[in-house]
Amino acid sequence: MPLQKKIDPAQVIVTANGQTISGMDELLDFGAYYRIVRCGKKDLSFRRSEVQLRQNCLTDGKNKEAFQYFKETAAAISLVAENGINILSMQYDKIQQVSEDAVLASYLAPQKEVKAPRMPEAIIYPFGLNQSQKLAVERALSSKISIIQGPPGTGKTQTILNIIANVVRSGKTVAVVSNNNSATHNVAEKLEKKNAAFLTAFLGSLANKEKFLEAQTGVYPDMSDWEMQPEERQQLEQETTALSKELNEMLNAKNRIAKIEQEFLQLKPEQHYFADYYATYRDAPSESLNKLSSQKILALWMEFEQYAEHETRLGLLQKLSIMFRFNRGALKLFLRSPELVIPYLQNQFYFVKKQELEDEKETLNRKLEHYAFDEKMDELTQKSLRLFRAELAARYPWKSGRKRFEKSDFRRDSAAFTNEYPVVLSTTYSIKGTLGIVHIYDYLIVDEASQVDLATGVLAFSCARNIVIVGDLKQLPNVLTENDIRTSDAIWQKYSLDERYRFSTHSLLSSALEIWRDASVTLLREYYRCHPKIINFCNQKFYHGQLIVMTKDHNEPDVLTMYRTTAGNHARGHLNQRQIDVIQQEVLPRLRQENYQSIGIITPYRDQVAAIRKQLDDAYEVDTVHKFQGREQDAIILTSVDNVITDFVDDPHMLNVAVSRAVHSLAVVTSQDPRNDQTNYGDLTRYIEYNNFEVIRSQVYSVFDMLYQGYAEQRRAYLQKHKRVSEYDSENLMYSVIQEVLSEEAYSAIGCAVHVSLATLVKDYEPLIEEECKYARNPLTHVDFLLFNQMDKQPVLAIEVDGTGFHEVGSKQTERDIKKNSILEKCAVPLLRLRTDGSGEKEKIKDMLKTAPQK
Repeated sequence: MPLQKKIDPAQVIVTANGQTISGMDELLDFGAYYRIVRCGKKDLSFRRSEVQLRQNCLTDGKNKEAFQYFKETAAAISLVAENGINILSMQYDKIQQVSEDAVLASYLAPQKEVKAPRMPEAIIYPFGLNQSQKLAVERALSSKISIIQGPPGTGKTQTILNIIANVVRSGKTVAVVSNNNSATHNVAEKLEKKNAAFLTAFLGSLANKEKFLEAQTGVYPDMSDWEMQPEERQQLEQETTALSKELNEMLNAKNRIAKIEQEFLQLKPEQHYFADYYATYRDAPSESLNKLSSQKILALWMEFEQYAEHETRLGLLQKLSIMFRFNRGALKLFLRSPELVIPYLQNQFYFVKKQELEDEKETLNRKLEHYAFDEKMDELTQKSLRLFRAELAARYPWKSGRKRFEKSDFRRDSAAFTNEYPVVLSTTYSIKGTLGIVHIYDYLIVDEASQVDLATGVLAFSCARNIVIVGDLKQLPNVLTENDIRTSDAIWQKYSLDERYRFSTHSLLSSALEIWRDASVTLLREYYRCHPKIINFCNQKFYHGQLIVMTKDHNEPDVLTMYRTTAGNHARGHLNQRQIDVIQQEVLPRLRQENYQSIGIITPYRDQVAAIRKQLDDAYEVDTVHKFQGREQDAIILTSVDNVITDFVDDPHMLNVAVSRAVHSLAVVTSQDPRNDQTNYGDLTRYIEYNNFEVIRSQVYSVFDMLYQGYAEQRRAYLQKHKRVSEYDSENLMYSVIQEVLSEEAYSAIGCAVHVSLATLVKDYEPLIEEECKYARNPLTHVDFLLFNQMDKQPVLAIEVDGTGFHEVGSKQTERDIKKNSILEKCAVPLLRLRTDGSGEKEKIKDMLKTAPQK
């Protein structure tokens, strides 16, 4: 046959009949056939239809440079085994080619379009599900790159198991990896409980491989009870799909109930503090607002405020409109003064909102009870499991003997091995060398991805077509030594690469999120571990309120307690005996009295751990925050050690992990130093005091957050309806700038309320002169934006947007501005005025937030 062309074997990856061919010297194209010439080995010939050619992505100059950077970093940083071999570096050295359909190709060139896998027609959930887990599974099966943010307690292992089940039933292979064996062991144990452990091979290290080879039985489990006729299987698949769709609405109802519970937790303290404010008013209106919803009350407040600001008389049509849209009692309110009407409407909002939430919760509970939600969920799980097992029984020749593999088969016959064991478990570090160096898995699932370094992760990326990255940026990242950072940064300087690939500043998870900005990212929102009051600190502080807490609050006492030792130099290095004394003499006796089954003591430092263990023997679990990640206890005691909390102790990842280890009770022992108020521990203190209704000594009230959230929505709706948005364009633009600032990690504990009345802010009128008192008491006097600490709702910074014409010198508005400046100064609320013709607003807000005192 005439030779058509010669193909450079370095440019392509050749797969013949499913097997990747390596060691090619020449690749000859004869049209209907390919001829592969190999030095020292037999030449191979294949029909064109048997061969698949894929581009080697490392032939691209930029891709090759990035790969070389990770290869050099691995050689300099990675662990060296006892025999002196750097395993990671050795694996890098063996890689000459990476297929264009591998995950690594997409990572190195994220701008290139990728082909996503086809979503299976039917998805099963043999390990149970909730709404966000369901979404995560669907996205993982229909995306080349899928990222799942899974905070602890949200069921990420359950999600991983459901993905595995669906990958296996579609005839594909999956590698499940993590930085440590405990996460993958957890997956293996759960599969074993469903009698599906025969699908898995726990490999990676040489010891694990030898253990696997020895444990081979040569037989399959008995699947006689799993067998099902094809027609019956098809019928069961249809029932499972229909049931899954049917449950969607009910899962939404379940989540809404949990959200209502969270709103109650927020409403209860806020209403308590509002009652203090409202008690200062006398002669409140008594007009009936029966049957008005909370939204209607907010709309009435908005309308009344607009009427009062313009000091106009109501015409007949306006009166009729108010009566028609609200009621007769609402109309009577327009005859009274704003000083009494607006607080009255705000007070009514809380009572009506509470009743609405209670009614909605009762309706949803009835709906779920009539539907028999738990039974239906169990039915879906059982039907999914039956279908999965029936398909496995049809796929595997379980009545005959099972092939026993030898050590050489791992590399020589990788495809046959994964056909028999489609679920391979390993560490991220070892997965590339577990089977043949050119072997590609259909899916790679990386668990605890925030703890995987980039050199290890990039190597893992090279061995899969599709990837599911599971982790939590708010948990502890991978720890690099100062020497590792220095060494890797010296290598980084030799290359010209995008910052997103930098080893010293990114984990696998953080880099993936920045590289694949269009990838599907699912947050597992339903949370099942800690008491709501405990996890709501983490939820507000670290997760922007996105978690839906499914645990229940039963008004248990002492869920959150704070012990602050008197100011003084009690810490000696990384040991604080005074805090240990408080734990022994005050905290532990109370916890023992409450009969907690397990008590853990967490501290940032090893020295404190050693001292506590020595003084308390082995009665309690005592460890550093890093060692406690992945564990939980009924009651947790957190001791901060430092007199003045350092950046190391105050690390938000460490605090998030420490707090979220406590299931039923959290006790925090820290030092009483004013400098600690500015820290994350200061936020935790404020949160505990606010939720325990402890007296917050301040000249101002806490911000009534729920009230002003609803008000802001009504304000936007009103302005749009009355076509007056243009008047407030500057405010709208400023709101966008503020939200941009508050989305940054450094300001995660700060919230923003819009158009806050000074009357709901000023608590102590004593320092104000008569004119200022009158001005502050007027509920029509507002601050454009009020930034507040979400932990205790205390004001942090007031922001006013000043139009150049409206606020010109000598104007009436300027007189009001001077009064407002004086009032806020006397109340110790920092004020930032931003002109509409100014610039650098973002930086000005940040600078003020950095210097604003925390009360």
